[in-house]
Amino acid sequence: MSMPAANTPWPPEKWAPVTRMVGDASLWWEGDTKQLDSHYGGMNMVYRPSQFAGGVVGAVSRFFWGQPTPKGQSNRKMHLPIAADIAATSASLLFDTPPTFTVDDEQAQANLDDMLNDDRFPADLLVMAESCAALGGVYGRIMWDTDVSDDPWIDFVDADSAYPEFSYGKLTAITFHEELPKQDEKHVWRLLSRYTKGRIEYALYKGREQNLGEQHPLNDHPSTAPLADIVDSQGGVDSHTMGIAATYIPNARPVVGFRNDGQLRNIGRPDISPDLFPLFDMLDEVWTDLKREMRLGKQRAVVPEYWLEQQGFGKGQVFDLDREFYDAVASTPTEGQGVQFYSPELRFEYYLNLADKIVLEILRRANYSPSTFGLAETTSTGQKTAREIESEYQASIQTWKAKSRYMRAGLSELSNALLEVHAWLHNITPPKARVKVDMTAPVQETMLDKASTIQALDAARAISTQQKIDMLHTEWDEEDKLAEVDRIIAEQAGTFDPLGNIRPDEDPLGED
Repeated sequence: MSMPAANTPWPPEKWAPVTRMVGDASLWWEGDTKQLDSHYGGMNMVYRPSQFAGGVVGAVSRFFWGQPTPKGQSNRKMHLPIAADIAATSASLLFDTPPTFTVDDEQAQANLDDMLNDDRFPADLLVMAESCAALGGVYGRIMWDTDVSDDPWIDFVDADSAYPEFSYGKLTAITFHEELPKQDEKHVWRLLSRYTKGRIEYALYKGREQNLGEQHPLNDHPSTAPLADIVDSQGGVDSHTMGIAATYIPNARPVVGFRNDGQLRNIGRPDISPDLFPLFDMLDEVWTDLKREMRLGKQRAVVPEYWLEQQGFGKGQVFDLDREFYDAVASTPTEGQGVQFYSPELRFEYYLNLADKIVLEILRRANYSPSTFGLAETTSTGQKTAREIESEYQASIQTWKAKSRYMRAGLSELSNALLEVHAWLHNITPPKARVKVDMTAPVQETMLDKASTIQALDAARAISTQQKIDMLHTEWDEEDKLAEVDRIIAEQAGTFDPLGNIRPDEDPLGED
């Protein structure tokens, strides 16, 4: 598609399922209790008897969120942000250790290091990955403005701020939409930026909340006026890239409900998926009940009526528990009419166990290991091997492996486009080599694991000295590895094999 026609409904109707999915996930990610109540209860709702009723009708009438608060009572609902914890944990699994970007070109590598292999970009990746997990995907685009920076940069955009286009599973375009500062209370100004192969087009619309409205010249809004000076006669600019100067990175696939739609089937699935919403709701209800249990479980005092103080006509009576001295009374209290204390039985353990079970079910469905969230108890003493840790974190590691594939592919596309735009800005030749992205697994092999593996392979006579060094010292360069191999061969010379220090390509007699 090209730019939307005037007065197009907004958001686009064909993207309504995605808009709902992302909007609901965003609601739980943000965890605003007022928004949760409003979303599931409706604005300005009219109380219905079924909402207060028990049984099936009352149970299915609403979630815990959205149930009306009885008159005369304050809203004491609590929210436990497990959805936000899942999104943040996903980001930490992926980018707790920053990825490395390498390219087989010395000058391009230096440029790449300046733009990506620093401290700022890894921080941006953590924010991006959290949004990706929460909303089902994320967009990245190449931006440049020489008034801001001499080099281009990667800008990440949330899943609810763009619409991609696909052709048989391949990305062909992305349209980003941005609401601009209002000029009046009636109208909504939107800037649409459409990224296609080698091209970026811009369009400014003035419409309403749910209608895109009419297209206007870029000069008509102060935020887009600078663009009017750089676009060509067709309202766009060259992106100076071989492909699209933007990409879409899904969190996970597929969304089962979208599988029969040629466009929507390519959209990513959020970790905060609809099947988890009832469990989130149940957890919040249990957490609220726990707070109520604490409130109602306070020790109560029953005192004779004559101990109470009058507050005035129509204001009732109170008893001050902290008061130390009392005025004399005219009569002696009847025997046995002293203060009586009552402490109800507390059920903290019951509610905490129930909350734990709900959390475990949430993590199981989201495919994360409880240990990742500190829920697994261990009786192990001493250092665990990587294999023991991997077994304990198996679900989270599987999730990392799946997500990291999408991330590596997307970041590689963006970094290649970044180098192309950088080359254009600095009038140099872009590299022909492709950028490689390496991500570190959350569980690394210890030296003990590596040594055990090498020992087993050596006993089976299935590994060479060179391979041993490669496995044990992956961080060394080739020169250091070869030097270590030579030292080992020299030390072992004559011990097992009189020709053990002779390389395969050398003459054992030393003759040419």
